[in-house]
Amino acid sequence: MNSALITIFDGNLAPRTISLDEFEKDTVYFGRDPQNDIVLTSHLVSAEHGRFVYKNDMWMMEDKAVYMGQGSTNGLIYNNTSVTSHAVVDGDFIRIDDGVETITEGVLFVFSSVDSQNPWFSISLSDKTQWTIGRDEKRDIVLPHVSVSRNHAKILREENEYYILDTSSENGVLVNNMKIVGKEKLHEKDVITITNSKLIFTKTMIFYCCYKNGVSVDASDIVIRRGKGRKAFITSNHVSLNIRPGELIAIIGGSGAGKSTILNCMCGYLRPTQGEVYINGNNLYQNFDTIKKLIGYVPQSDIVYDNLTLHDMLAYTAKLRLPKDTTKAEREEAISRAIEMVELSEKKKSYIKSLSGGQRKRASIAVELLSDPNLMFLDEPSSGLDPGTERNLMLSLRRMADSGKTVVLVTHSTLQLQMCDKIVFMGKGGNLCFFGSYDEALAFFGVSDVVDIYNMISEQSEMWRTRFEERRGVPGQVRPTAITTSKSKEHHLRQFRVLSLRYCKLVVHDRQRLLLLLLQAPLLAVLISLVADGQQFAQYEMTKSLLFALSCSAFWIGMLNAIQEICKERTILKREYMTGLSLRAYVSSKLLVLGVLCVIQSALIAGVFSLMIGLPEEGILTQPWVELWITTFLTAIASAAMGLFVSSLFTNADRAMTVAPILLLPQILFSGLIFKLSGVTEMVSWFAICRWSMEGYGTTANLNSLPLRLQQEGIMIPHDAESFFEFTVPHILMDWGILVVFTIVFVVLAKVILTRSETMKKSP
Repeated sequence: MNSALITIFDGNLAPRTISLDEFEKDTVYFGRDPQNDIVLTSHLVSAEHGRFVYKNDMWMMEDKAVYMGQGSTNGLIYNNTSVTSHAVVDGDFIRIDDGVETITEGVLFVFSSVDSQNPWFSISLSDKTQWTIGRDEKRDIVLPHVSVSRNHAKILREENEYYILDTSSENGVLVNNMKIVGKEKLHEKDVITITNSKLIFTKTMIFYCCYKNGVSVDASDIVIRRGKGRKAFITSNHVSLNIRPGELIAIIGGSGAGKSTILNCMCGYLRPTQGEVYINGNNLYQNFDTIKKLIGYVPQSDIVYDNLTLHDMLAYTAKLRLPKDTTKAEREEAISRAIEMVELSEKKKSYIKSLSGGQRKRASIAVELLSDPNLMFLDEPSSGLDPGTERNLMLSLRRMADSGKTVVLVTHSTLQLQMCDKIVFMGKGGNLCFFGSYDEALAFFGVSDVVDIYNMISEQSEMWRTRFEERRGVPGQVRPTAITTSKSKEHHLRQFRVLSLRYCKLVVHDRQRLLLLLLQAPLLAVLISLVADGQQFAQYEMTKSLLFALSCSAFWIGMLNAIQEICKERTILKREYMTGLSLRAYVSSKLLVLGVLCVIQSALIAGVFSLMIGLPEEGILTQPWVELWITTFLTAIASAAMGLFVSSLFTNADRAMTVAPILLLPQILFSGLIFKLSGVTEMVSWFAICRWSMEGYGTTANLNSLPLRLQQEGIMIPHDAESFFEFTVPHILMDWGILVVFTIVFVVLAKVILTRSETMKKSP
C-alpha cells in the first residue's frame, strides 16, 4: 500500500480520515501528546503511543516498544492479538483499548488505500427509525455480493438506542466478531460483518464497505497435534502467517512437513490444538458458518461428478450454496462468471468425464468460484499434470490473484514458484522455516535454486525455524474472545429437493450401471424359476425354498444399489458439508432415489417370479402379487438403507464392496430356512432382514397350510403350524413394519456415522 488512508474513530469524536502522504515524511507519530503528528484524545492512548514508518514499499504501524524499548500502556490490537508492529493492508482494523472499555472509549483505525477497489460509503442515521441492509438494490445499505441475502438485516432506532436485527439471513451477522441471534444492541464503533462486507456503527453515521478484493488471512501461533499418548506427534509447530489481500501464496516442503495440515487449518477443515485463524479480522472457528461463504477450497481429489455436464454440475451446486432468494438469472450469471474465470466456456455442455486432467481441476475451481469467494485454497492443484498444463493452471491462479482474490495453494512443484507473491517453506515436524518472496527465500537460504532448499529444511528444520523467528520477531499474544454457539439455519427441504434431483440425474446418466441394476432383477427371477419343480405353492419345502431365494435376491439387489454410494462421493460430500450441506438432507435424498429404483426392481423381479413360477391362490390383505411386491420392495429398501450405513463406514468404494458378500451370509443363516431358529439363534435372527422378509412371504403364501413332501407321498407325519408364518393380517403388517423400522434405523445410523466421522467432522 504505497498511499495509505486512515479513518480514525477516536473515543466519542466524529470519525476523521487522513492520508499518511500529507505529512510528506517516512515516519508519522501518533499519541495523546499535542506534539504528535496524529493527535488522539482517548484516555486509553499513551502520550506517545506509536508511529507509522514507510519501508519496503509499505507502511508499518509500530508500537513505541519497537523503537523505545518500553511499550505503550494499552498497545495495539489486531485481530484480538497484541502486536508491536503490523504492515497495514487495505481493510485492516487496529484498535487501542484496555480490554474493558473496548468499544466506546477506545480508538479504532480503519485502513484503506487511495486507489483501493474497496471504497467506503456512509449513510446518515438522523432521518429515520429503520434502515434495511441487503443485496437488493432497494435496500438502504446495498451490499452487492451473492453471499448476502436480498433482505439480510435491519438497523432499528428505539428510544435513542440502536439495534441490529438479523432478518433470517442465510449467512448471518457478526458484531465485533460475535454472531448475533435475532436483535442485538449496538454501541459506538461496533464493527458489523456481513460475509465479505464491513460496517462501522456510530450514533450519527454508518460506514460500510463491500470488499471486492481478496481478504487477509492471519494464522496466529498454530499448533496441531495428532495421535494420542506415546503415539502423539506435531504436524504444525507454532506456525504464524500473515497473508495480505490479493496475494498468491504457495506452501511447499517435503512429504510429511505439514503443508496440507496448515492449509486445512486456515480454510476451516482442521481446528488447531492451539492458536487462532482470522479471516479479514474475524475468528474463523468461532464464526465459521458466517465466514465460510468467503472461502473456496479445492482438495487434491476432484469435487465434480463424472456423469454431469459442467453446466449441470455448477447449476446444482449453485442451488445448494447460494442464498435461497437467489433468482435463476442470478444463478446463471454466477455460473457463467465461474466458467469464464477458469476459461472453460467451450466446455459448458460437455460431460465432466470427457474433460482432461487440467480441465477437470479447473472445473473443480469453477465449483468454488460460484459463490464468488474472496479467498481460495487449493491442495496440490498441479498434481498429476504435465508441465504445460501445470503452467496454464498457475497462470489462471495468477490472474485470479491479480483480479483481487487471495489464493493459497499447496504444491510439490517448484517450476512456477516465481509467479507467486510469497512462498511458505514448511520443514520436517511442521516447522515454519521461511515465509517471504522467491528472491527473499534464495537470499535467506543462500542458494541459487529453490530445489536446494528442500533438503535443507528437511534435515535442519529446527535450525531454520529458529533463524526465521529471530529475523521476524516474536508474534503477539492472542486475546481470547467468547465462542459463539449459534448455528446458521439449514434449509433441509430445499437441499433435499436439489440433492434428490442431482442424484436422480447422476443415476440416469450412468446408463451402463443403471441397465445392469435393472436387468439383474428379472434375471434373478429367471434363475429362481429354473429350480422350481412344479410343486410351488402346493408343497411346503419347495415353496419355502423358492421364497427364500426371492428374499435373498431382494436383499442383494438393495445392498448392491447402495453400498458404494456414499464412500465414492466422500471428497465431494465433505466439501459440500463444510459449505453448509445438511447430512440429513443428503442421506434422505439417497434413500428417496434408491427407493424409486427399488420400486422398479421389485416390480420386475416380483412380476417375472409370478409369471414364471406362479402365485398363491389368494393373499391375506389384497392380491397375492401386490403383497409379494410390497414384501420384495420393503426388503430391498431396508437392504439399501443397510448399504448406505455400511457405505458411510468406509472411505474407499472397493473396500465397501468386499463387505457385501459377508453381509449376505447372516441373512442366509438366520432367515429360518436352513437352520431351525430357537433360543439364541432366534434372538440373533431378529436383526436379520431376510428373517422378516421370509415371514412376510410365508404369510402371503400361507406356508402353514401347505403339506410336507412326505405327506404328499402318503407318509403321515406331524406338521405343526409355525408361528413365523401365521396367516393373519396383524402378522404380515408386523413383518412389513419391522422392515420399515430397519430402513429408518439404518438411515439414522448412516447420518450419525457421517457426523462423527473424522473425515467428515465439521471443525467448528
